[in-house]
Amino acid sequence: MRFHVLKFQFYAMTATIVVFGGLLNTIEKRLPTFISQSYRFGKFSYEGKKSKLKTIEVPKRWFSHFYVFAAAYSTLCLLTAIKVYFFDGKAPSQAIQLLNILATTQRSFTVSSIATLIALVLMTAQCVRRFYETWFVSVFSDAKMNLSHYIVGFSHYFGAISAILVEAPGFTPHTGVSSLVLRLNFSELHLYHLIAVIIFMWAFIHQFRAASILADLRRDKSGQVVSQKYRLPEGDLFQFVSSPHMLCEVIIYLCLMVILWGSTVFPVVTLWVVSNQVENAFLTHWWYQEKFKEYPKMRKAIIPFIL
Repeated sequence: MRFHVLKFQFYAMTATIVVFGGLLNTIEKRLPTFISQSYRFGKFSYEGKKSKLKTIEVPKRWFSHFYVFAAAYSTLCLLTAIKVYFFDGKAPSQAIQLLNILATTQRSFTVSSIATLIALVLMTAQCVRRFYETWFVSVFSDAKMNLSHYIVGFSHYFGAISAILVEAPGFTPHTGVSSLVLRLNFSELHLYHLIAVIIFMWAFIHQFRAASILADLRRDKSGQVVSQKYRLPEGDLFQFVSSPHMLCEVIIYLCLMVILWGSTVFPVVTLWVVSNQVENAFLTHWWYQEKFKEYPKMRKAIIPFIL
């Protein structure tokens, strides 16, 4: 099989967000209503007249479903990698077959076993934290989102987690991989790996703080949910950008890309994440500026002092 499903998936999602995001940002008033209604969700959902072609919508709180799947799938992949690199060095044939479907039978390993393991540990930590966040910290409104957003969420996590393994030692279809390659060789641990891990953890912590600040806007001092209204967030990275959680998401994936340096698939995943987060950050920023006349002028959309 030569069709690379993962690359096609992430290139297609990137192209969609760039094209439709660009159109909405420039000529939205001239576009068919159903495009705006399908694309926008949450606080910046479409508020005009509903299109005759009624879109299928689900509660925005269903975002939490992504992380049930992501936490379980990333943990499974991590445990499989531990089995391969610490024990018998053989990945399950079913896993190889799945990865062959996703990334062709022509692939070979391009990253080290230790880089793969570090990336899986960090990705699993991120997914588990987001699971905890969306189920026990976040306070969702009654806003809706199009079913397409729901499907894309699952596609993203399945693809992003799989992308870590498709070019990893022991997970390619080619036989004859030396057992020395599969073992964790700490000589392959470089300074840039450690720097990327440190920056990842910084973003990891601040993303959780951003989620907590947003949730606290709807809780009283005792922790009880008292409102679903949108209020102006303050504190931590909100002093500099409108969407620090999106900034942190970009940093997290850039760090994973650096750790997996040499991968031909994960940069495509990162390209999608960057384009998606930047577009959503701009929509959020413009919404805040429209709704809050006192919105701080120095606060940028996603990159402090710049963008």
